[in-house]
Order: sequence, then C-alpha cells, then structure tokens
Amino acid sequence: MNLIENPTDVISCFEATDTNLFDNWDVHPLSGNFGRALHSAINDERGDYKLCYFVICDGTETLVMVPATCDGSEVTTFGTPLALGLRRHLSKKRQRKALSATFDHLRTIAKNHGAKTIRILGNNNGFSLGNIDNACIEWGARPKTHIHGIIDLTLESKSIRTNLRSSFRSLINWGERNIRTIYINAENPDRSRFEEYPSLHAKVSGRTVYDNQYWEVLWNEVTSGRGELSIGYLEDGTVATGTVVIDANKTAYYTSGAYDRELFDKPLGHFAVYNSILRASARSMKIYDLGEIFPKGSATEKQVKIGFFKKGFTSTFFLRTVWEINLC
Repeated sequence: MNLIENPTDVISCFEATDTNLFDNWDVHPLSGNFGRALHSAINDERGDYKLCYFVICDGTETLVMVPATCDGSEVTTFGTPLALGLRRHLSKKRQRKALSATFDHLRTIAKNHGAKTIRILGNNNGFSLGNIDNACIEWGARPKTHIHGIIDLTLESKSIRTNLRSSFRSLINWGERNIRTIYINAENPDRSRFEEYPSLHAKVSGRTVYDNQYWEVLWNEVTSGRGELSIGYLEDGTVATGTVVIDANKTAYYTSGAYDRELFDKPLGHFAVYNSILRASARSMKIYDLGEIFPKGSATEKQVKIGFFKKGFTSTFFLRTVWEINLC
C-alpha cells in the first residue's frame, strides 16, 4: 500500500478515477461531489479548514479516496462527516489493509493538527451496515444517528399526496392557484432568473450569507442537469419563494429554501416543497431527502420547527450514521 497526499496529485487522482467503482463517493448530494464543491467554496471564503486530502493506492490502483480536512479540532470534510471512497469488490485482505492505512493516516492528520475527533460517514441507506461501518466499529468509533425525512419517489403521486399532513393539502392547493413557478435548470439556464434567488435568500436571512463562489457552485449544478432551482412569483410579480434541489445517483436532496417572511400570512413553502418533490420524481429520482429532522431539545428552536415542517411531507424516515473516533 502506498499513500499519496500531494494536493495536486490527489486532486488529479480524484478526477481521473472511475468513481462508479467507489462506494459512498457520490451516492448522495450532501456527501458527494456537490457537497464537497459547495463546502470547498465556503472554505475558500472563510478559510476555517486546512486541506488534508489523500489517497491509498496499491501500485497504480486507487483503493481509498479520502477528502479529509481539519480545523484544529476535528478531522472531517469541511465540517461534514468524511465520506470515504472505498473501491468495490476488494478481497477482505486488501480491504482491511487499505482501511488500516486510511485510519492510521487519519490519526496522523489529527495528531499533526491537534484535533481530538475524527468523524466518518457510515452507510447512507439507513438500513444496513456497510464496509465502512464495520471498519469504524473495529477501530473503536462511536456511532451517532441523525434522522432524515425521506419520500419514496417510486410511489405514484397519489400515494405521495396521501402521506402529506392533512393540514398541508389545502395550503398546497392555495399555492397551486396563486404561485407561478419558473424553473432554472439545464433546459432553462436563465442567469437573470437565477440571480433572484441569492437576493431573496439575503432578504430572508437579513444579510448576505454566502459569497459568489457558493452561488456559482449551485448555478453549475442546476444548469448541468443535476437538479434545479424553482422560483415562485405572486400574481403581482413579487418573488416569494425559492427552492433548490440537487440530484446525485438516484437521490434528490432538498438543499436550500427561502420563503419571504414578509408574506408569511400566505402559505408559501408548502406548495414550493411539494412541487419540488413531484418534479424530482419526474426526473426519475428514487428518493427525495428532506434533510435532517431535529428532535426537540437537540437543536435550536428554529431547527426543530423546520424539522416539524418537513415531517408534514412524509411519514418515512431513515437513520444516517456518523462515526466518531475520539483521540483524547
């Protein structure tokens, strides 16, 4: 086994490797190519994380790709759990040696930067333990679970609607009648329409949260056929809603939403999210991930309320496992 950690060589390796051969590399937008690009763009602005990417090879064959970063406290990928790219169909012996080399170097990175914790993403399907999970158990990691609300897009639209919270149906009907929606995607790469979303996001947030690099990543994704931005307008032309959904593999991820607070006497978000679910189904996605649902007492009041809103669209959930290796 040999280690590659020169940044230029590692990035070249990431780009040249057939990622279809690697579990967890781009199975979900949050932990895949989109998530890495988005958080890298944020880090370019803020500079909180040092890049520690590396690759484990056996001769010329890449076995494990590791997009590690460190902020002096944790080894993660820009603050999100590390999604290790493990080559499929390795023999048990080669896999064990490759993962042993991976975990050893992660510990070295942590030691060199004074970090006390390594966080690694487990199997993303919420149903069974995979090779990464089993390796984390062997190396003494502790699991933490995160609840995600999901929608099975293989269901017919009638069944998806049946699973809605009963109070949502009239609110969605109102949106269907009163909100005109424009879609920015590969078929309609309208930059002027797209730019209305960062403006709405800043208005709703009360400040400019992200710089141009962040929005450029979103623009590139939606105009490359990997999701779309929906902009909703009221009858008078007022921009009222914005919803970004990004696709990877067969999962559509509710990435970002902004709904004008000054118009909250109207049910703006319900139709926007529901419509994005149906459109993800039309793009042949299999799962719509609403994102994390925070139980009461586990997060801020705002995050809990957002989670309650998300639960109105589904009664199906899965547990996303994050493994923590504590080094202190």
